[in-house]
Amino acid sequence: MYVIRKGKVLWILMIIFVFALSLWGGCGLVEQFMPEEDEEFTEEYEEEPEEDDYRDTVFYYHYGNDYLVPVEFSIPWTEGIARSALNWITSSSKTDPLLQEKGLKAPLPSGTEIRGLTIREGLASIDLNQEFLNVSEGLERIVLDALIYTLTEFASVDKVEIMVEGEYLEEFPPGNHLNQPLDRSRSLNLEISEEVENLQDTSQVVVYFCGWGEGDLTYIVPVTRVIPATSNLIEAALKELLKGPRPDTELFSDLNPQTEVNSITLEEGVATVDFSKDFLIYDGGVKGEENIIKQVVLTLTRFPEINEVRILVEGAEPDLVQGQPLKEPDKINVLNEL
Repeated sequence: MYVIRKGKVLWILMIIFVFALSLWGGCGLVEQFMPEEDEEFTEEYEEEPEEDDYRDTVFYYHYGNDYLVPVEFSIPWTEGIARSALNWITSSSKTDPLLQEKGLKAPLPSGTEIRGLTIREGLASIDLNQEFLNVSEGLERIVLDALIYTLTEFASVDKVEIMVEGEYLEEFPPGNHLNQPLDRSRSLNLEISEEVENLQDTSQVVVYFCGWGEGDLTYIVPVTRVIPATSNLIEAALKELLKGPRPDTELFSDLNPQTEVNSITLEEGVATVDFSKDFLIYDGGVKGEENIIKQVVLTLTRFPEINEVRILVEGAEPDLVQGQPLKEPDKINVLNEL
């Protein structure tokens, strides 16, 4: 009987000891004796609402047949704003007419709904309904890239993994394996140059062209060109920029294709490009000048070693370029509203 009573006393003392530890901050020790519970995914936001509880947000919309255009406008700040942002790129009777007026289309199929969206440690896990798969043949990349690029505009998202009705999306389109998670290494608006003969021996550069928008609005459109392998990517990017967009697309360039690059130098983060005199022959007036400068500066500042750009024509600074050296524009394709 004495042993049983002693055991009871020890058990009671143990309970009191553990309870006291929990009150005195000894949770670490207590947890060693407690069964582990599954952690819930929580959304992480590393930013605060901007002025008047709105956030300037970049969305990726379908332009023409084959391109996505980054477009920025303000949306109301809400908790779970990443989820809200995806509604703005989903086809609906509300957004479609507004986008059509601006020469754009919503890339996500009509009826697409978000069943769940969780963000943790840079990974966004999104679960969509079956309607997300109602994609016209040939537009699968447009849809995926719009989803990935729009979500990764948020500081808390680096990668995206996609589920449909709770199941990981393993093929998209059917028959094509999808290697998840996905990020911006997929390359936006991918084109393969006609000069490429061996896809195993290539390089990539990003160049900027233009597309017509609403009224006198033009969109600046990034295009990723796959080119034959080269060790001088900066020179290759300028060459592709001057080559212009493919003739079978809706894109155009305000740069004179007869322009040549006399030289390019890089010193302390400033790239100085000396163009031939044909650089000064262009159409479009002031708007054309703005487009030319944006095309050159955006193409060059894509390279991490280039912070600013100085433009010369036959060794002298042209009148159309003011305030050199030029930095990358803070914003492109800004709309007052959608």
